[in-house]
Amino acid sequence: MTRLLLMLLATLFISVAFAQQKTELQVTDSIPIHAKWIATDKMQHLYVIKNDHTLHKYDAQGQLLYQFNENNLGAISSIDVQNPFYILVYYNDYTTVIILDRTLSEVRRQDLADLDIYQVQAIGMASDNNIWLFDNDSYTLKKISAQNEVLLQSTDLSLLTGTIPAPIQLIEYENKVYLNSPEGGILVFDQYATYAKTIELQELEHIQLYEGQLFYMIQHQLYTYHLLSFQVKPIILPFLTKKIKQVSIAQSRLYLLLEEQIQLVETKKVKK
Repeated sequence: MTRLLLMLLATLFISVAFAQQKTELQVTDSIPIHAKWIATDKMQHLYVIKNDHTLHKYDAQGQLLYQFNENNLGAISSIDVQNPFYILVYYNDYTTVIILDRTLSEVRRQDLADLDIYQVQAIGMASDNNIWLFDNDSYTLKKISAQNEVLLQSTDLSLLTGTIPAPIQLIEYENKVYLNSPEGGILVFDQYATYAKTIELQELEHIQLYEGQLFYMIQHQLYTYHLLSFQVKPIILPFLTKKIKQVSIAQSRLYLLLEEQIQLVETKKVKK
C-alpha cells in the first residue's frame, strides 16, 4: 500500500483518484521547536537536530523518546538514520563520527584524522554498518570499517568528471551510493565505489530516496524524481501557507519542518 500512496503523492496528493479512491492530507500534530534539520527512519521515528546542537528522537505520535548531546565536538554536521539501530552522527569540526543505538546511547566513535582524512562534508552509513564518506582532499569516495580501515576507494572524481566535486550529502540506497553535489548534480556509484553516472539535478540542499523516488525541494516547493522513468513531478501541498524548510517522508506520513514547528501529516484514503 505504501507504493500506491507514494504514486498518489507524486501527482496531486489530494485531488487525484487511484483505483476508485482518493488520498487526503491531514495535519495530525505539531511539535513546537526551532530546528535546523530533520530525518526519519523506516519505523516512522523522527530525528531532530536542534539549534543548540542536541539530537532529539520522537515517536510517530510526536512524543519525545530520547536525546543525545555531545558538548566537546562542536555542532552536529549531519546524521544518517536509515538504520535505526546504528545511527551515525558526524562532527565536521573534529572529523569525528559517533555511532548511536536506538536509544541514542553511544556505541562507538571514530576519528577520521587517524586515516589522514580531514575534509569531509558528505558521510553516511553503509548497509553493512560500515561508513561511506567523500574525502574532499583526494576527491574520492571511500568506505571505512568500524576499525578505521579503508575498505573501498573510488578513483579521483575530478579526473573522471572534469570538475571538482563538492558533495554535501551521501546516501546509500538499494546497493548504490548517491552523492548530492549542488554544483554538479547527484553522483551515483555502485556498491564497489565505482562511478556510474550523474543525475542532472543541481542546487539541491537536501535529498531523500524512498520507494524508487528521489525527493527534493526548490524554493519551498517539493518535487519527486523517479529513478527508473526519470520523470520529475511537483508535489502540491495546498493546505500550507507557511514556507517549508524541509520535508521528510516515512511510509504514509510526512514531517514538515517550518520556522517554529514541525508538522506531522498523515495521508489517508477517502471514498469518492
